[in-house]
Amino acid sequence: MTPAAFDGLRAEGLALSRGERRLFSNLSFSLEAGGLLRLLGPNGSGKSSLLRGLLGLAPLVAGSLSVGTPPRPLRPRALCAVALYQGHASGAKGELTALENLELSAALDGTVAPGHAGALLRESLATVGLARQRDIETRRLSQGQRQRLALARFALALHCPVRPLWLMDEPSAALDAEGSALLVRMLGEHLARGGAAIVATHLPVAPESGRVDELRLEAFAPRRGSASEAVPAEATA
Repeated sequence: MTPAAFDGLRAEGLALSRGERRLFSNLSFSLEAGGLLRLLGPNGSGKSSLLRGLLGLAPLVAGSLSVGTPPRPLRPRALCAVALYQGHASGAKGELTALENLELSAALDGTVAPGHAGALLRESLATVGLARQRDIETRRLSQGQRQRLALARFALALHCPVRPLWLMDEPSAALDAEGSALLVRMLGEHLARGGAAIVATHLPVAPESGRVDELRLEAFAPRRGSASEAVPAEATA
């Protein structure tokens, strides 16, 4: 299957708040095909919120998003159609097996080629080391195995690359060294095919292929006690 083209992403002057606290302001970056952007910062700096903000799942207080050359403004939630997002919570249902959960995710993601669903689902679980656990209820899996199940969505996406932008929130969490190496290989393959990724992480994630940039969110945080630290009344209305 021909990979879907990634048309680039540009963010200008983004600002985002949580409640009455401003997380960051004047945040800008660009991401091209074959590129990976690592979001770095301490807990509470807004890494998860930024990923959700890009998708329109958390309201951006200010700034703009655009794609293409020349830049075309993005409609709200437009990235949802081209992005494969994995947040802190996997969303896996404990009473379903690993295979059933992946099948459900694939149906929602649109990452199963017609007529090849069963084989690709099993192959993707084998890729992430869950071949023996595919028929086990997810609630019986270890935390590391559940994280591998989350990675299986991306392993499947390599076979059906209809979502060229990967948004991953702490994908290394609970993974052992082998699982972390698998994550890096998958990201490298995705970038080599012309995809792109934004990864929020505390750990180094550096695939051999593609361009890797870093964005430190604390550099865009308001100074403690400054006027910009509080959210203006109209922004919280």
